Amino acid sequence: REELRKVLWPSDTFVDFDHSLNTAVMKLREALGDQTGAPLYIETIPKRGYRFIAPVTEGDETWTRTPKQVPFTSSIATADAVPEPVHQSVPAGPSLFLHRTTFPLILLLIFGTAVGGYTLFLRSNSRQSITGRKLLRTVPITSAAGDAISPVFSPDGREIAYVWDGADRKGYDVYVQLIGADLPLRLTYEHLGLIGPPSWSPDGTQIVFERCDGKHDGIYAVPALGGEEHQLATAACYYTLPNAVPWMANGNDILLVDHCTPDSPFAVVALSLANGQKRCLTSPPGDKDDIGWGFALSPDGSTVAFGKTAVALCCNVYTVSSHGGQITQLTSEGHDGCNTLNDFGCNAKMWTPDGKFIIYENTRNSLPALFRVPATGGTGEPETTYPAIGSFTRDGTHFVYSQHISSDPPAVWRASLASPAGPVRERRKVIDSQFPEMDAQPSPDGTRLVWMSMRTGSEEIFISDSDGHHQTQITHLGRYSGTPRWSPDGKWIAFDSYIPTKTVQIFVVDPEGRNLRSIVSETFNCAVPSWSRDGKFVYFSAKRNGLWQVWKHSLDTGADVQLTKQGGFDPMESMDGKTVYYTRFYEAGIWTVPSAGGPETLVVPDRPQLGFWGHFAVSSSGLYFLDSDAQPHPTINFYDFATRRLSPVFALDEHPARLQPSLSVSEDGKSIYFTQYDRQSVIKMMEFTAQ
Repeated sequence: REELRKVLWPSDTFVDFDHSLNTAVMKLREALGDQTGAPLYIETIPKRGYRFIAPVTEGDETWTRTPKQVPFTSSIATADAVPEPVHQSVPAGPSLFLHRTTFPLILLLIFGTAVGGYTLFLRSNSRQSITGRKLLRTVPITSAAGDAISPVFSPDGREIAYVWDGADRKGYDVYVQLIGADLPLRLTYEHLGLIGPPSWSPDGTQIVFERCDGKHDGIYAVPALGGEEHQLATAACYYTLPNAVPWMANGNDILLVDHCTPDSPFAVVALSLANGQKRCLTSPPGDKDDIGWGFALSPDGSTVAFGKTAVALCCNVYTVSSHGGQITQLTSEGHDGCNTLNDFGCNAKMWTPDGKFIIYENTRNSLPALFRVPATGGTGEPETTYPAIGSFTRDGTHFVYSQHISSDPPAVWRASLASPAGPVRERRKVIDSQFPEMDAQPSPDGTRLVWMSMRTGSEEIFISDSDGHHQTQITHLGRYSGTPRWSPDGKWIAFDSYIPTKTVQIFVVDPEGRNLRSIVSETFNCAVPSWSRDGKFVYFSAKRNGLWQVWKHSLDTGADVQLTKQGGFDPMESMDGKTVYYTRFYEAGIWTVPSAGGPETLVVPDRPQLGFWGHFAVSSSGLYFLDSDAQPHPTINFYDFATRRLSPVFALDEHPARLQPSLSVSEDGKSIYFTQYDRQSVIKMMEFTAQ
């Protein structure tokens, strides 16, 4: 075992060696049709390792192994890890202990030959159509507690890679698991931001994924048998959400979502792993629409399906050649098909195994559902075969997907403190339904709440008393409307809302739902409003020159003044009206700028983390904010204005909601409103008959 470790994993590699080696030997035995109880090829020697027991005869052939060239350094397939050619005779005998260099060579050669042959068999059947196949059974692949998501089959179909927050629920990592095995193998250990869906290299030796944390955003790779992860390229994260990075069949390129140029919208980009060059596929010159989260490469690798996220947030499906060129629009949903839930734009997509249809998620009927559209274009129809977006084997006979087994949607909680930043007297759920409830903010006098609810099928604004009773809907716009904030006198509520086919804008409405009006220009995107303490100004974030900045709107004159130059989001004024606190969309931390304009200063570094821009609140004595990476659970912390010290207040019991302003505080600093949810998912596999 120690000899194998030295050959396969360098001494400075952090890996679960025992589990990785067991997985490798399990793969060999499965490929060879061997059994542990009555082995024909590989015998386990307790506490020592393994023995090759098949008869070996002397011959004239020379055993050599030439490493498969990959366009980046691998801790498995590197020149240093490959034995020199063996030129020795080996005596026959069923009880032979393998030579120091011969054993790894045989191990790798047998594994490569067996799995390679199986992969060629699958490839020869990869163009069969799913039409006419019948579902044989659906079986669970994972059973442990936690949230297991984004499964994808290996090229040979024998194992899956997926993302899981672990049985301890401490953070998401990439795992691989053999089909039929009980335990997965953990591949990543760096808790830096969020990890995106994994993708296999064509030869099955590497896993690539996108990591987003605001500082080390980019594409990473890790050996499929475990080892050190390393960054392949930098890449911008679309709304801080890591995307899938499918590996193209040539083995030299991967696809990702990134900026074609620094100031251009997000697009699908082909990245060459050989030279690091990026080639834009989906953004023609002059195009201003982003390519959203969720694109898919066709089974034959020739076409990319994607969604364009215009300001109207309509979910339309497009295709383009994987080499670039003419973009084809397949659907024309219009406003009735606008996707206003979950992530911006069209959500996840996949192709049917025969390449004839594209399956995508949409909210045509208010709630998320799957639809399919012919790859040649046409009308989207409800998907009735597959329950979720997932992954197929090459022959299309097996399909894996993630299914929620229990899901408590985001709900609004209140923590009552004995004193500002003091001990918690009570924690209770105040707004709860079968739909997401979030963005709660108490009124200035503490008697009422305003929040955003999705119970009607679209995000609308509701109010209630401070305990969640007497709930009343005050907007009926039928589109995304959120981030509501009270005026200082409690007579108005400001919020942002998406105007179909135009922009996102700031609106105000009274607590009875009357006198609705827009207060800013409709030329640019303006979002996340808040009030000045004197009620004369509304702060907001606007994206006018490629970067979100903090602006200040005068209700008297209608003039807009830009306060930040280096990026700003979710502004909140201090109690004395002299300072504006804010976060940044693509960077962790809390900053300040004088309310009249001036220098921009970092106050709390690295917290809240990327994607949790709305998880901070301003009180008279300090700042409350979320530390989502705190162990063992995310924690609400307090920054004291007087002492400039940080201290924990309480830990969350469940997951915090990302990309929403889900933390607020009463003016006396004793009541904290926050959003949390729990979700557990397992991975299941559907098996179909072969044609």
